[in-house]
Amino acid sequence: MAIPESEQWNLHTRHTLKRYEEALLRQVAHKLCKPRGQWPMHELLDRIASAVTNTPMIDRRLKELPVESRRIMCVIARSRVARWPVGSLIEMLVALGAKDGLAALVNLLESGLLLPELFPLGSDPDAGKTASRARLKSFAAWLTRSDPMPMVLASPLVTNRAFKEDLGIACIEVQAEGSTIHEADGLDWPLRVAVLWQQANGAPLRRTQQGGFFKRDHDRLVGDPILGSPPTDALTPIPDPGLFTAALAFATGLLHEQETELHAGAWTPAWKAPLPTLLVHLWTALGRIVSWNPAQGNAPSDLPGSPYTSAYLLAILYLAQMPEKSWASPADVETWIALRHPYWLGKKTDSLGIATFLLGIAYSLRLLQATKAPDGGWLVRLAPLGRWALCYSDEPPAVPSFKHTLLVQPNLEILAYRQGLTPELIASLSRIGTWKTLGAACTLQLEPHSIYRALEMGDTLTSIVQLLEGHGTKALPGAVLDSLKTWSSKRERIGVYSAGAIFEFTSPTEMNEAIARGLPAVRLTDRLAIVANEKDIEYKHFRLTGTRDYNLPPEKCVDVEPDGVTLSVDLGRSDLLLETELQRFAEPVAAHPSGDGPGAKGNRTFYRITPGSILSARQHGVALSYLETWFGQRTGMPITAAGWLLVTGSEAGPVELRRQLVVHVANEHLADGLQQWPGTRPLIRARLGPTTLVVDEADVPVFAEHLKEIGVKVLFEA
Repeated sequence: MAIPESEQWNLHTRHTLKRYEEALLRQVAHKLCKPRGQWPMHELLDRIASAVTNTPMIDRRLKELPVESRRIMCVIARSRVARWPVGSLIEMLVALGAKDGLAALVNLLESGLLLPELFPLGSDPDAGKTASRARLKSFAAWLTRSDPMPMVLASPLVTNRAFKEDLGIACIEVQAEGSTIHEADGLDWPLRVAVLWQQANGAPLRRTQQGGFFKRDHDRLVGDPILGSPPTDALTPIPDPGLFTAALAFATGLLHEQETELHAGAWTPAWKAPLPTLLVHLWTALGRIVSWNPAQGNAPSDLPGSPYTSAYLLAILYLAQMPEKSWASPADVETWIALRHPYWLGKKTDSLGIATFLLGIAYSLRLLQATKAPDGGWLVRLAPLGRWALCYSDEPPAVPSFKHTLLVQPNLEILAYRQGLTPELIASLSRIGTWKTLGAACTLQLEPHSIYRALEMGDTLTSIVQLLEGHGTKALPGAVLDSLKTWSSKRERIGVYSAGAIFEFTSPTEMNEAIARGLPAVRLTDRLAIVANEKDIEYKHFRLTGTRDYNLPPEKCVDVEPDGVTLSVDLGRSDLLLETELQRFAEPVAAHPSGDGPGAKGNRTFYRITPGSILSARQHGVALSYLETWFGQRTGMPITAAGWLLVTGSEAGPVELRRQLVVHVANEHLADGLQQWPGTRPLIRARLGPTTLVVDEADVPVFAEHLKEIGVKVLFEA
């Protein structure tokens, strides 16, 4: 059973306080509880943990703090984010007028109203060895460390008492009477994230050690007709929309990292909530994006944080300080941040990207409304959803409900009208169909592999039909229903055996004869059969050429031919899995590599790795790491140079072809002299061997003259 949030915070507070040195704990108690006596440590801990849930006491302590400390507590409360990097909080404190942002945080930590993150929220610090056992002696020293970057935690029970604090932001209001008000539907980024989840489900995204993507996956995100296209609802282009989608999906937990790959994860609870809840979930995730920003687009960094974590929130808070019906210029918001944010203070830059963020991302997330200014530019203000996201209103805006929003056509195409889409419906459609276009009417295609994916994730034929009929404007066409039944029945015909003996025969005739003689087997293919209980087999009726125990590691049964790409399989030692493994990245050879026989020679068959087979392997998610492991297991050797070339060639640098002449000299001493003598040294481009040099074709006449000058004969070979 899930622990209530208040109880979770209480437990975490107690575990954190246990890590304080006694002197530090008494210092916190002195500011928070103001004890009159020398309480024992365990009682002191209980009183502190109780105090941070006592509303009147929290109010009194907040009033005693400097205005800078109260302001940052208000900012944290309105951000809806409980975990913050110390650097981002200091940036916002400075932007809001604090002379010493670090001192304001120390005050809050010493008052017990903020907690240092000594271990993850919700974890058990006493389990395993993940948390440091060292006790905390000083907040000031802890705040100034850089590795790992210090993070602080703020309980909503505390921050919610600072909601009404004035942030001291002076806004510039712009009038726009009678103009049309524009507001997005908020579906653009949820739909794009769903498309990316679907693609990552088929083939994970590979990342480099620097945090970027390998060329194939980078091009896949940038060039995809959906992910790489400009957002429908944005009022200004944003750079690298496909890469931003990937960063957003990772920040929200829809993609998760395994080693250096991003894989599709489970749909988070926000996707089962109403649209406003999901949009706020996406908004709070923006601060965790460090590999992309609205000024540069894709910008992987070795730094743990980003100035945009604080800049995004400051920009929205600026708009929140204006009267509800007033408008602001995005350029004024950007100028306000540029003049106050410590990261950009004193720097000359064409654009911070804040205007792009407001018009391209915040607007399309439905946080803002927009209208045209008299000069033709855009003006913005908080939308009802934006006011709710920042806790300036108690209830989310109402979202119209259109239950019947799907039109399933006989050609297995689904038209999904945007006004009826909900987060839960988007997630469900992403499992059963393939997204083709996003627009006022989005399109998906029902395909065998998409239905298999849905069935593997727990859907059934009944649930799929109910989904399409329940949200459909018309009854399902008969052709669609028949296709769904066919695809699901194929999967449901799969039999699962907890144990068994698989027989592989040399021909279908031999298998038919064995079953006719009484072998209690079930046919798998024309040459494979399985017997569920090995005790029912009378082996005296069979001549066995080999046995395999699939509980053992894979057998080394493949030899690599001298060309590095032809694989020779020893049929006497191979197993049933090998053929499937090879077909993922290699092609059967129609003739023996020597040209003197068919693909199978003696007790061997041959496969060849080709550019086409590697391209197909990549499209099906086969990575270099898989091939390296496979070669080690099946050949006992590392992947060959030729195989490595075919796999990584598209990511390598360009090969340069130049017309040059090769100069052969009589001996090594003459070559050394020509390389050293100033007359010929500038003309020699490279040395290929002890007596071989390279000269550009255009330099040959000059080179020959210098050789004649020192008495060396020159012979030209046509």
